[in-house]
Amino acid sequence: MRWFVLLPGLVLGVVMALVTGMWQFALFTFVGLISATITTALVKRNKREPDMDFSDQPIWISPGAVAIGDKVLPKTGLFFKEQYSDIFFEHFAKIAKDREVENKRISLRSSFYKASKPGSVPFWAGISESVDLEFDLARDGPHVLIVGSTGSGKSEFLKLITSSMLVSSAVKSLQLVLIDFKGGAALRNFAEHPATLTLVTDLDEGRLERFWLYLAGELRRRERLLAEKRVSSIEQVEELPRLLVIADELPAIISAHQLSLGTLESIAARGRSLGVHLIATSQSLSGIPRALITNLTMRFAIGTTDPGDLIAMVPSLRIGGSNTSRAFAIWGSNTSSFDFPMTETVPDINVPKYWGELSDSWTHGLPLQVAYSPGRVGFLDIPSEHRIEELGFESFENSSLLLVGAQHSGKTWFSRNAVVSLPSAMVLDCPTIKELEDAFQTGKQIVCVLSSNFLLPLVLQRRFEHIIYLRQGNLDQHLAAGLPRSQWNEKLPPGRGWYRNLCLQLVMPEQTPQKSNQDHVLERQLR
Repeated sequence: MRWFVLLPGLVLGVVMALVTGMWQFALFTFVGLISATITTALVKRNKREPDMDFSDQPIWISPGAVAIGDKVLPKTGLFFKEQYSDIFFEHFAKIAKDREVENKRISLRSSFYKASKPGSVPFWAGISESVDLEFDLARDGPHVLIVGSTGSGKSEFLKLITSSMLVSSAVKSLQLVLIDFKGGAALRNFAEHPATLTLVTDLDEGRLERFWLYLAGELRRRERLLAEKRVSSIEQVEELPRLLVIADELPAIISAHQLSLGTLESIAARGRSLGVHLIATSQSLSGIPRALITNLTMRFAIGTTDPGDLIAMVPSLRIGGSNTSRAFAIWGSNTSSFDFPMTETVPDINVPKYWGELSDSWTHGLPLQVAYSPGRVGFLDIPSEHRIEELGFESFENSSLLLVGAQHSGKTWFSRNAVVSLPSAMVLDCPTIKELEDAFQTGKQIVCVLSSNFLLPLVLQRRFEHIIYLRQGNLDQHLAAGLPRSQWNEKLPPGRGWYRNLCLQLVMPEQTPQKSNQDHVLERQLR
């Protein structure tokens, strides 16, 4: 403070006291001078005190004192720094919002957060400035991306809006396909919902390829159905349910299998008219191709989200603004901050499946056992066409057939079946190279069974027009047979293998006394 700016006031007070004889003028001047000096000193002290990071510190309030973390604040707010005032404002604003969200949770939990507005796929997402935030996935989407760091609550929000969609839509108007790459922890309960067709996790490595082929086949099936009815959109086919593909941890899902990205991009690009909607979560935008992000037009940022991701999601957003809301919604040209409650239960989990046979088709595929029938080799799974095809020995006509498998993979039972079904063929069970060469000299049909550790010369292998691979002895033998790494599974059941890159289940001797639900599914797919 520059002292000379106070001198005119001090001189004026003394002159007025001398002229009027009222020395109170001089007293008031000196009191003002002292007050200005004290105020200036306090302001300077506050300015010298550096701002501290209290973002993760608790606030303590008692009748005698207030504190932020270990920092005890003055008992009066007169000399509070602006930083303290902002912290307390955000603290009490958050308390008010939490109370509002809790009241809404209590009022809506019995209805599983059912949306109040009609729509094709309506859902309730939370509270925005004391108003219910509701959407229609078909109109405002059609696809959703939820971004948030670990522990931010994105999986809870995913479960919230999924529950809301299920109870807000007509019964049997939605089908769910769940992809949970957290071992199934987030979406396991939804697998029991009657509208769920299947759940696949990162632990189901042996199912992944078939799942993606089946999902891609569902897109083609819907396209054919619309073409047959000569319509361009699901809106014109009332009997066709919409399919919700719920994907938790999208980058991990994309990197887990080579077919995943292409299938998800097809859903994002063509799903609107086919009634297939993708709802995915991710910790950040990294690891998600731009072509896919572009079509995920409805976006939610949950909790503490990377500023770069926020800018990429909505360039007009001002990151520096104070915002105590838990989440941020972006759809079309609209944005809104909002809060949402935690979900507790899943609706209708004790209700039987709406599409029981269809659910088994999505999940199981081939049966573990195939009953013997004269001339039957087994069954082929064709997931891209949603069907199972019987394979008979007549398919091989007079051509040669080679079967390669490890111990206990089903080779012996195949040999016995071949002897009965092909009486005119030469069936060789683990022959030597010399025996095999001599057999080809006879001109007869050759059916040869070899162990996976047998080194067959390439010149002889090329003489076989058909090759069936069962489970191999180890991964190296699996790869040496030319089979994809993604198909390797050391726990394959006996008789399970591949023929022309299609999954095959051979005839096995064990037969169940009564038909299982999976057998009924097999009959339906063969029809």
